[in-house]
Amino acid sequence: MSSPALDAREERWARRLSLAGSLPAGGSLLTLTLRLPAALRLGGDFDGAARALFEALEAEARTSGSPVLSSEFKISADGPEGWLALGTGARAAKTLALGVEEDHPWGTLADIDATDARGQPLGREDLGLPPRTCLVCGGPAAVCAAGAAHGLPELRAAAETVLARPACTPGRIGRLALQALLEEAAVDPKPGLVTPRSRGSHADMDYFTFLAGAAALAPWFAEAADLGAGLAGFASTEDPGAQDLLDRLRAAGRRAEAAMFEATGGVNTHKGLVFSLGALCAAAGCLAARGFVPTAESCCDTAGALVRAAATADFTAASAKPEAELTAGERLYRSSGVLGVRGEAARGFPSALRIGLPRLRSGLAAGLSRNDALAEVLLALCAEVEDTCVLARGGPEGLEYLRAEAARALGLGGLSTSAGRAAVRNLDEGLIARHLSPGGCADLLAVTDFLERLG
Repeated sequence: MSSPALDAREERWARRLSLAGSLPAGGSLLTLTLRLPAALRLGGDFDGAARALFEALEAEARTSGSPVLSSEFKISADGPEGWLALGTGARAAKTLALGVEEDHPWGTLADIDATDARGQPLGREDLGLPPRTCLVCGGPAAVCAAGAAHGLPELRAAAETVLARPACTPGRIGRLALQALLEEAAVDPKPGLVTPRSRGSHADMDYFTFLAGAAALAPWFAEAADLGAGLAGFASTEDPGAQDLLDRLRAAGRRAEAAMFEATGGVNTHKGLVFSLGALCAAAGCLAARGFVPTAESCCDTAGALVRAAATADFTAASAKPEAELTAGERLYRSSGVLGVRGEAARGFPSALRIGLPRLRSGLAAGLSRNDALAEVLLALCAEVEDTCVLARGGPEGLEYLRAEAARALGLGGLSTSAGRAAVRNLDEGLIARHLSPGGCADLLAVTDFLERLG
């Protein structure tokens, strides 16, 4: 016997085949519904969540560059549903769907099917992924659904728990960035760098100078996240509105830099991090405004996209500047092609993702204190990164010394052994004697700290 809900499902299936049949060759169709029983889908309580998920899916498609051919969302007799026709292949479309299902704070409630232009579905198993898990118990969702393992009260409570997940607000993003600055300053030992017990290789600053610089920058990071949130409505940074926001972001960064110099009496404590963490905060704000929980990877990818054009313009401008006007970093770029902090950001912070984060996570998992785990992250970065601060002062020989001795300290066990600690002390003394300070690696340490806490 027919029912409005069954009729709506049949209509949805017929519409799916019709839309798929009208797609161009190589196109695909995404269909979004909720992973809830009909009694919950039809009550209207979750319609807003379904619409937000569909809008996030469309925003993700547009941001990725996938051509959106048509978009429709409605409330049918079977509950909320949405269709998104794309001019990209089903595999790419399914990858977009998985991004929403797994990264959006409410994504576990979404059921997003991908269909190619021939009407053939592409599932998780086609991408080599395991089936989805139950909202209530975490077991195989298909098994629980087939056996009606959970009642409506349990399923409603599970759905409401998902919807209660806190948003990643600009204020929270800014606090995490400030915390990263403070923790980077507090880590000890840090060879050649300022710590609570040492000036390192710096005669013009100490730990309290760093605290003053960090305090001055506290409002900047939340402002960067807020401006980044404004970028969420634009499909491309080339959009005039997006360009206006990026210009405002850069102007705010210059004001933050000026506030730092005023607080420190003209000493540069965090200029590199105004740029790096500012870009990451803007990226996190943008992702959160699109409805996603920012991860280390998505945040770095988005930050790279935000700064890439400006970084390229800076490199081009450096090539045309008179020699006397070049900064130390620009001089290194012109003479040796060293990209420095702008290149690191434009490439999506590969050193933080490839070196810093794995080392920090493994150190914490092994039982190291946060201080010691972060200190070992610094050593790992020093052993591999092309630190422009060291290159500018010590040339290739200074960089080779830093890399070799940092690797040696890690090879001796790092901060977990007496031999490793002795090697760290020797490296600190050697860098101070040579007047070298790995400031670029210190900035990446703060970036790593921020990304780990954000995740």
